[in-house]
Amino acid sequence: MNLRRSILSGLAATAVALTLSSPSPVLAQDDYPTKAVDWVVMWRAGGGADSASRTFIERLEPILGEDIVVKNITGGGGGIGYMAAKTAKADGYTLVTIQGDLPKFEPMGLAPIALADFDIIAGYAFQSPMIVVSADSPYETLDAFVAAAKDAPGSISVGTTDIGGVFHQPLVLFEDAAGIETRAVALEGSSQQTVNLLGGNTDAAVTWVKATAPYVEEGKLRYLAYMASERHPDFPDIPTVSELGYDVVWEHPYGVGAPAGIPDAAKAKIEAAAKEIWEDPSFQEKLDQQGLTVLRMGSADYTEHMKKMQADMEKAIGLIQQ
Repeated sequence: MNLRRSILSGLAATAVALTLSSPSPVLAQDDYPTKAVDWVVMWRAGGGADSASRTFIERLEPILGEDIVVKNITGGGGGIGYMAAKTAKADGYTLVTIQGDLPKFEPMGLAPIALADFDIIAGYAFQSPMIVVSADSPYETLDAFVAAAKDAPGSISVGTTDIGGVFHQPLVLFEDAAGIETRAVALEGSSQQTVNLLGGNTDAAVTWVKATAPYVEEGKLRYLAYMASERHPDFPDIPTVSELGYDVVWEHPYGVGAPAGIPDAAKAKIEAAAKEIWEDPSFQEKLDQQGLTVLRMGSADYTEHMKKMQADMEKAIGLIQQ
């Protein structure tokens, strides 16, 4: 069964449990919430998205003054969970993790899910991949890597995960910006990317910092460049791809949203709470343990960030299809 069919069949199976959106009542910010709030996470309990969400939720609960009940609604590459949130009542009592996989549905045609289906309220965390090589690699800088790839197109192997996925798309965008061609190698997860790089089975990898940092610190791997807008706080000597002249920024975010049309007062209260949580040292410390960085984006900025991600995904998919 392909992914689109899996999503659509899952939607049919869960439709009876969903309540369609309806006009939201007018309320004052101080009136919200007056009961427990559901929070939809579309990935499994204990995974990266779930852990990031719960770290934020632990600090949001006391600010709102009501329980927040996490519901892991998995399947369909995240589509089942997003559909459950999209079709819930837009009253502020269903929230959802809005993360970097939401923009994929429209350009990839996976399910009837769009950015406009949600009120995107605030971001709270992100992670970006590093371009990493072994410590004994001949590529000591990103420019040396690019020069070698230009000399021998398709000869440098780069470990990613699934083709067209979260690591492959930024690799394709980087190749386009640099005018090079590498050979993507699909591997099962970031741990396998690291194992294959350490074993000499691939020449480089595009992967998360958390999976590779211990080996960089031990001197077994070497970072060439970071794919965020700013340098990584734990590795300030590693340049970003963009500062080296390649216009690529890939920040995979985590944030909070709701079905489109929730009351303005509810949205404002959650956004204000997020701004408070960003500055909580314990929040920053917990994210760092998860390999994440605080994402200080309110509703307007986070909405624009997601739109930019969707445009980048559309470009990457077009390049892959070529």
